[in-house]
Amino acid sequence: MSVGETTGRPAPRGGSTHPRESWLSSLSGRSYRQEILAYSFLGAPLFILGALMIYPFIEVLRLSLYDSNLTREVWVGLGNYTALLEDGLFWHSLLNTVIFTAGSVFLHLVIGLALALLLNARINHLFRTVARGILIVPWLLAPTVAGMIWVLMLAPFGVFNSVLATLGIVDASFNVAWLGNSSTSLASVTAMNVWRAFPFFMVMLLAGLQAVPQQLYEAAKIDGATMWEEFRYITLPQLRSVITTVVLLDSIWTFRAFDPVFVMTGGGPSHSSEVLATAIYFDGFQKLRFGYASAEAMVMFIILFIVSAIYVKRSMSKDQ
Repeated sequence: MSVGETTGRPAPRGGSTHPRESWLSSLSGRSYRQEILAYSFLGAPLFILGALMIYPFIEVLRLSLYDSNLTREVWVGLGNYTALLEDGLFWHSLLNTVIFTAGSVFLHLVIGLALALLLNARINHLFRTVARGILIVPWLLAPTVAGMIWVLMLAPFGVFNSVLATLGIVDASFNVAWLGNSSTSLASVTAMNVWRAFPFFMVMLLAGLQAVPQQLYEAAKIDGATMWEEFRYITLPQLRSVITTVVLLDSIWTFRAFDPVFVMTGGGPSHSSEVLATAIYFDGFQKLRFGYASAEAMVMFIILFIVSAIYVKRSMSKDQ
């Protein structure tokens, strides 16, 4: 017996017209239209954001192919990049950037992990709360403010030399010019950067530690594991993903850091603390070598792009 015979109505040509299927079809259409409407609202902001990001990049790439200043632009092709390879100051600033980044990130990790372990230990709750509030203060300061504080501390007659003289480490009549000495300027800037940014590692690693199942430590104690074995075989493996993420992020932020060096030493003395960010600034805005500075900026972009690609790939593999 056909459908038309049982219902008294002709059978639909397009198949079943069950009320539920019709409702789902209309709902799907509405959802599709709502998505289009939502994306249309995002169109203008995305266009503005893209213009603010894409246009400067294209302009810097274009300028890197010219010998450019305020009065002329002469096409040199890859001449600026060739000049970079032959410029000892560029390689010196790149090496300083790598040292500054590696030293800062390593000490951020060591200090942040040590403090995170301390704050995660079973100690007085009030002490942990107060300690967290105090230790996070450096992270709240702007890099410029932190830099000025350390300039005053490291001055020849500043607090740091006074403390060393009180402890008998240096002679009271001998004041070390930490920022004015080419052998200590980069280390001084690195120390300030470590002090200012270690709370980021501390907070992130503390959150990771609080997510570690306590059953793992209880089982390890039953098996007679020492504190070092618990740290090596439980804590570190559980924190591996957090450590990888914060190290990659901090590497990107530190590699392009400008404020600490510019405020504290200006890249001096004798370029001893010069990094890529300050070299780009001085070449572009003081020497007016816009093409050369653009080539330096493109080199920095390529390095940061590679590190960012590693971070994105790591994040995507983690989500999957």
